[in-house]
Amino acid sequence: MKLMPYFRSVRFWRQLHLWLSLLLSLQLLAWFGSGLVMSVLPIQEVRGDHLKKTAPEVEWQQAQFSPAQLTALHPGAQLSLTQRGTLPVYQLQHGEKLMYFSALDGSRLQALNENELRTLATARYNGKGTLQNSRLLTALPLEARGLSLPLWQVQFQDADNTVFYLDPVLGQLLRVRTDNWRLFDFVWMLHIMDYRDRDNFNNLLLIISSASALLFTLSGIWLLVLTLGRKRLKTSH
Repeated sequence: MKLMPYFRSVRFWRQLHLWLSLLLSLQLLAWFGSGLVMSVLPIQEVRGDHLKKTAPEVEWQQAQFSPAQLTALHPGAQLSLTQRGTLPVYQLQHGEKLMYFSALDGSRLQALNENELRTLATARYNGKGTLQNSRLLTALPLEARGLSLPLWQVQFQDADNTVFYLDPVLGQLLRVRTDNWRLFDFVWMLHIMDYRDRDNFNNLLLIISSASALLFTLSGIWLLVLTLGRKRLKTSH
């Protein structure tokens, strides 16, 4: 009970507001700055949509091997349709295991070699640069998080420092990464305060900082109310 008058005092709220501002100043700057950057960057360019061509039409009319023939050879498997370039492909899934078969003759597809992979990557590239480097990854870089190994990384020499990530068997384009994406990803990390994985929006640090920022705002409002109340009281006397 003795503390209540102190909690209602201007001095208490002024000190609380000051200390919260000191603790939150850098993070508030990071929130506002990162929000500005994310709102300015065109999301299509962040995703690299302007650097990839539409996937080619699949020549399903040339398919000679039927889905029924394939599922008869692999009972219990789930079948779906996909493609490798213009080649029609059947995808079979046994639990977590995936297998791919040509719809032309039913042969099982093996991983692409580097020259085949580079040809497919170049066919999907819509930029003005040239293919500079390609390698089969044994460890995922941070910008390819969420994908699975093995995975091909193809780098292009252009103004965007474009990197393609492609499936090793189908050669399908899975991710496009550019300098705009890397900048967006960095400020996103600052915004959500997940400095390791950059995808956890519910981390404890963000929750504590957000709660502190809310208290900072409310304390400022209450401090304004108390200050105006004191001025009105002095004026009335």
